[in-house]
Amino acid sequence: MFARRTGKVLATSRATMALVFLLALMLDPTVPGTGGTAVYFMLSAYLAGAAVMIVIAWRSWWWEFRLAPWVHGIDTLAFVLAVYFSEAGKADFNSPFMSLTAFLLISATLRWGWSAVAWTSFALILLNVVIGTGLFTFGLPIDPYRYGRRLMYLGVLSLMMVWLSGEQRGPRSAPMPRTPGTPGERRNAILVDTLTFARVALQARGAAIAVPHGEEPWTELLRDTGYAVIVDRLGPDVLEGSFGEPDRAALIDRAHGRRIISRASSYPIALTGPVNAPLAAHCGVEEAMIVTFETAAGPGQLLIWGVPDMCVDDLPMVEMIGRHLSTELDREDLAELAQAASAAALRDALARDLHDSVAQFLAGTLFRLEALSRWIREGQDPTAEINDLKSALRREQGELRAMIQRLRRGEEGDRRTDLVEELETLLGEMSQHWHIAVRLEAQIRPMPVSIGLAHELRQVMREAIANAARHGDCGEVIVSVSTGGAGLTLRIADDGEGFPGDSPIPRPRSISERVEALGGTLSICHNHPGALLEIALPNRIA
Repeated sequence: MFARRTGKVLATSRATMALVFLLALMLDPTVPGTGGTAVYFMLSAYLAGAAVMIVIAWRSWWWEFRLAPWVHGIDTLAFVLAVYFSEAGKADFNSPFMSLTAFLLISATLRWGWSAVAWTSFALILLNVVIGTGLFTFGLPIDPYRYGRRLMYLGVLSLMMVWLSGEQRGPRSAPMPRTPGTPGERRNAILVDTLTFARVALQARGAAIAVPHGEEPWTELLRDTGYAVIVDRLGPDVLEGSFGEPDRAALIDRAHGRRIISRASSYPIALTGPVNAPLAAHCGVEEAMIVTFETAAGPGQLLIWGVPDMCVDDLPMVEMIGRHLSTELDREDLAELAQAASAAALRDALARDLHDSVAQFLAGTLFRLEALSRWIREGQDPTAEINDLKSALRREQGELRAMIQRLRRGEEGDRRTDLVEELETLLGEMSQHWHIAVRLEAQIRPMPVSIGLAHELRQVMREAIANAARHGDCGEVIVSVSTGGAGLTLRIADDGEGFPGDSPIPRPRSISERVEALGGTLSICHNHPGALLEIALPNRIA
């Protein structure tokens, strides 16, 4: 009943302490003290006011908040006057001085934090000094020893409370739900889980979340009234108006034009005037809690209504829920982007592999079939060429199976192979397939590299030799590979037609993308005759 209800607890405690104090004065045979019977009337009036504050605290979060500073000032003055003008003789341990002082400091701590505790402590010390000095000046009964001791007690207690309120007080928290599932595919589940959590944690009748819908100018609205979560898509003109400052929660009363807004570095502020809350207006809610949160797609808002005995104590939890939504939705957006980027990279890699292997092999096969057709027309025996084509098809089938296995299982990055041996095998096949001379010049043997790098360089070789044979009409290709301080260098030179002298040299897309992905550089120039491709890869790749 009193959970997160500071105003109710303080109002009830105030009335209880005033009643106990009044009964103690009436039953103690040593009173009335300095103030005489006037103390009874003062405490009775104060008790009546405390009873009124109980009613206000239980019925109106707005007036309880607005009256809190004034009531705190009245508490301070009333308690100090009541203590000093109700004492009789040297009844030290019968005085409620310490209990009333503790109530005032705790009240300031719960409501406003360390700064209010410091000001309350200053006011209590000042009032005690003024009243004590006045009693002494006018010759009224006062014990200087007890007076000084009280001031020291008050000073020590004030210092402790200032430290406690400044260092130990923090916002209330609750365990937020962790939505299961694959990151990047949980967006709707996160919205539903958070919406349900907010409604249940605050015992509300309903809650709603409005969030931007992708890149379109639409707003997605989810409402939870305890029976089911209803999802709507609203047009760009439905929720007209600003959602307000992000990460700041507020209590709103649209009917009376009232709102209490939390602030990052100080106590919440109360404002009057028209309440701009388009989400509350759309849901038909007059009194609610609301928080705006920022996402990568734009601002969103959480609305919670029907909270029993709603008050400013609920604002920290609402802000925490808003921050949770902001963080989780941004994480989902990042996960979606990462998945999209990964899928795009996989598509590009697969397209390059298919282009540099299957497409070029089929082009070479077509080239050989045309030649085979001419041989048959010329009466030559096609058996040897047919057998070579069958062998080439088997090798390409093996390459495709290896590619499929890599896609299924992934490449084993810690495995290594001899690049020179890999290239010698490949260049022999390419020479036979395209009917050109292909020669490898290696600086050192063996040349161990990772399985992944060997695959990439094999694909580069396939594309470069196929381009030289098809477009350059070359008769020989010389491939040289070397290593040094800069890393690995690969040179591919042919004796073909080369590039037209009056036009820019084209850069083969597949080879350029592979070299760029490996962090290397690609240069293309004339070879007189033919063309020269030079690829430089950093040491960390090799």
